[in-house]
Amino acid sequence: MGSRNDSTGMPMRRSTGAAMLALFFTTAAVAADNRFCGGPVPQTGKPTDLAHVVGDQTLEYIVDQPASLMVCSKGYLLEKCGDHDNARKVFDKCIAAGYIGAMIWKALMLQDGAGGVPPDLPAAAELMRRAALAGDSPYAILGKLHYASALQEGRGVPKDEAEARKWFEAAARDGNPDAIEFLRAGYHVGDRDGQARGTGTPPPPVLAGPTPPLPGELFEAAQAKIAARPAQEVRGASARRLLDAPPSTPPVSPPSPADASVSAPVAGQHLAKLAEPVAQPVGSASSGLAALFGVLLLSGALHQSLRAPTARRSLSLSRA
Repeated sequence: MGSRNDSTGMPMRRSTGAAMLALFFTTAAVAADNRFCGGPVPQTGKPTDLAHVVGDQTLEYIVDQPASLMVCSKGYLLEKCGDHDNARKVFDKCIAAGYIGAMIWKALMLQDGAGGVPPDLPAAAELMRRAALAGDSPYAILGKLHYASALQEGRGVPKDEAEARKWFEAAARDGNPDAIEFLRAGYHVGDRDGQARGTGTPPPPVLAGPTPPLPGELFEAAQAKIAARPAQEVRGASARRLLDAPPSTPPVSPPSPADASVSAPVAGQHLAKLAEPVAQPVGSASSGLAALFGVLLLSGALHQSLRAPTARRSLSLSRA
């Protein structure tokens, strides 16, 4: 029984090991294929499989398109993700079409030896010179800076510091900060070599002597000193600080209510007090109105009594 189980289990283990090995090599091959920043789009051969179609927004499609601003910018993306072959393909067609940015990017690739290709410093310096002479463009300003750096260091061209200064001055007139810094200090880091060294002679370090501690280090050192002291000593020191403290200014007591009636002199405009109005009794006003109404009533009645005899005499005379 045991031998039979071993004989049936052995082929299963071999097949599993072979599958794992095949999977490992397949994964390694896919990981090594970084074309188009992640590998080409897998094709299934089915027209209805829209998930595996090389669309017009994919890098695989753009690489084969004619030079344009969009295509040249994708060349920069291809270079950054490690697809150097397709980046060179894009840059070459863009340089032939006159795109200045492609000259700068291709020159940096040639200068650094990207993609395992040996550096070509003369070709890089020539592309920088062409970009510097390309006219009014932000990339032309970068071309002036890089070509001046090549002349300053003798990278791909004969070393000529006087000619390099002319190009640095031209880039500085266009507002390039690295060129301005080089004219000020004789050194700039806008163009570094493979060891991250800038162009020119670096200035001496600003701070001489040991590096000052950081604020966090000072805080930790102070906490360590406090923790090393006995707790009783720390409490005694706190008590002594409280006892030795100078007496504080006594608080000013608020004025008593008796002093509220005393009018203190007020600086500025003085306002006079208004006399309080005398309150008139309500009953006197109503009685005066009633007396006036009675006088008017009596005068009316008297006037009617005097007119009555005169009216009767006039009526009798008219009848006669």
